[in-house]
Amino acid sequence: MGTILPLISELHSKYMMDRHWRRLMTITQKNINFTSPGFCLEDLIKLELYKYGEEVSDLVDSATKEARIETNLNKIEGIWDSQKLDFIEYKDTFILGQLDETIEFVETHSMELMSMLSSKDVEEFKDRVLKWQQNLKKVDAMLGIWIKVQKNW
Repeated sequence: MGTILPLISELHSKYMMDRHWRRLMTITQKNINFTSPGFCLEDLIKLELYKYGEEVSDLVDSATKEARIETNLNKIEGIWDSQKLDFIEYKDTFILGQLDETIEFVETHSMELMSMLSSKDVEEFKDRVLKWQQNLKKVDAMLGIWIKVQKNW
């Protein structure tokens, strides 16, 4: 019980999603109905968690890191959903206004995405991270060209 109770406490993490419970069942090679209203301590004891202490701790740690990646990815998406380019009038036409904040977001978020990709826990979100990495590369290239055209204007 001295081994099982800390593991059960770890499994109580708010970051444990269905996919993590399925992984736990794969690790223990036992099935439990973790979504059932009758899910209880006896179900966890049947998993014989004491045999898989390190794997369970790694699983919960991975769930926490995945949650952090998902939170950061959602934050990046939220910022870009509300991002707008301002235009100002210049010699009877409109040109891009201040881009400092947008360029800073591109650089900061690109670094954050690169950091996410270097994590072994990114697998669940890898497609989204890669998509946003490509989007930011396109934004960076487009802004670079646009700024160059405006300077030569």
